[in-house]
Amino acid sequence: MKTLIVTGLFSPLGTEVARWAADAGVRVLGVDIKPMTRPIPGIEFIRADIRNPLFPELLKAEKVDTIFHSAFRWRVRRSEAIFESNVMGTMKLMGAAALADVKKVVIPSSTFVYGAHPNNPYFMTENNDFLGSSNVAYVRELRDIETFLNGFRRQHPEIAITVLRFANILGRGYSSSLARYLALPVIPTLMGYDPLMQTLYFDDALRAAIQALAEEHPGVYNVAASPPLPLMKIIRQAGGHSISILHPLAYTGQNLGSMVFRKGKNILPIHWDYLRFPWTAATDKIQEEWGFTPEYDAETTIALFAEERQARRTGYSVQKAAKTLSGAAISAANQGVRQAQAILGRDD
Repeated sequence: MKTLIVTGLFSPLGTEVARWAADAGVRVLGVDIKPMTRPIPGIEFIRADIRNPLFPELLKAEKVDTIFHSAFRWRVRRSEAIFESNVMGTMKLMGAAALADVKKVVIPSSTFVYGAHPNNPYFMTENNDFLGSSNVAYVRELRDIETFLNGFRRQHPEIAITVLRFANILGRGYSSSLARYLALPVIPTLMGYDPLMQTLYFDDALRAAIQALAEEHPGVYNVAASPPLPLMKIIRQAGGHSISILHPLAYTGQNLGSMVFRKGKNILPIHWDYLRFPWTAATDKIQEEWGFTPEYDAETTIALFAEERQARRTGYSVQKAAKTLSGAAISAANQGVRQAQAILGRDD
């Protein structure tokens, strides 16, 4: 790998992968539609849209041999603009890669693609069919991307394409669907259901992405920490407070109110099916072919997530208190000046 281009440079994984590659002596081009507000050492930034018809020329001119595509935008509700960015953007990027003779593409995906379904086995391999609902935009779009990649891989065997199906990433402030779910003031669960859930610490997701770039591992791989944990245990260990809801009530879309949803948004970050049916993935393939095992097990991942979340809360409280005290001190000082001016009989 001589020249790496990172799409979605300002995504958490994109930024960290770019930093690693630059530190390793690789020439790194970072692409994002957002403007750069703070330079990243060693990264050549290009503000661009990967759907631009001139993007193949950019890849050719810069002699890019490897792409890390981390520009996926997670949304619960379908948006034509986000679909264009996620799905059509990936299609155009892969077309540009073929035209520019790119050798390797690494794409993060998610175990959400399997869907949550009562007929799912408890540990799904990379060859399992996608079952269950795709009512959530990010699930549908990830499936669309992977379906496209299956056909593209057959048409362009000269490009090594690695797809990493990450379990729920937690830690380092990563805003995954599970992280947002666990951050709800009251966490809704379905009465009588306690499905097993898989997690992955952010550092381990980064390690997998780096290994995929540094070595040759074309194919699709599940990445998750062991063991899967019951949802209720995860909620307790993360310091959350849950409320059980009858599943018919949940599925009819009843308004659960501000007690559950923040900012008046009646949108759950995870579809109800994923809080009801199994969707755990087997990780034998990546362990056997890569020798990769997450450094942090599931319980440690939850513990670190809870500690980091508490630290952020405490830090916010300290900052807020400091501002309040500062404001009180200024107010007291001004009051003292006014009193002194009154005693001295001065108006200025």
